[in-house]
Amino acid sequence: MAATPAAPATPVRIGDAERDQAVSDLGDHFAAGRLTREEFDERADQAIQARFSTDLEPLFADLPKSSPVESAPATAPAKVGGPPPWAYAMWLLPFVLVAAIAGSILLHAPFLLWVLVWFVVMGKITQHRRRHARR
Repeated sequence: MAATPAAPATPVRIGDAERDQAVSDLGDHFAAGRLTREEFDERADQAIQARFSTDLEPLFADLPKSSPVESAPATAPAKVGGPPPWAYAMWLLPFVLVAAIAGSILLHAPFLLWVLVWFVVMGKITQHRRRHARR
């Protein structure tokens, strides 16, 4: 025998989270074109003033039920902008610079500093070329 969920004898009070979710769902229906601006405003006001779960039910009576599959995007949105992947390793740069300077001083090898300067200059040149290539 299949048990059916019994409806509560008394209405259940709702909180801000349920009211906000109802307004959000109404916004989704408005964005889908199922509600006019006036209908959305009226129903959103009623949802904000709702005190019980039974107050929200009439707001969605003539609207289709939203399913989790329908509301979830089919694919993950592409990440737009943001730093390139190699930029996350840039926090190592100060440590490398300090190690290069300390190494050249401790080893009495100032040519290591010239190698470091060469890398910085070449990095700036290639960065300048990449910037102009994007334009």
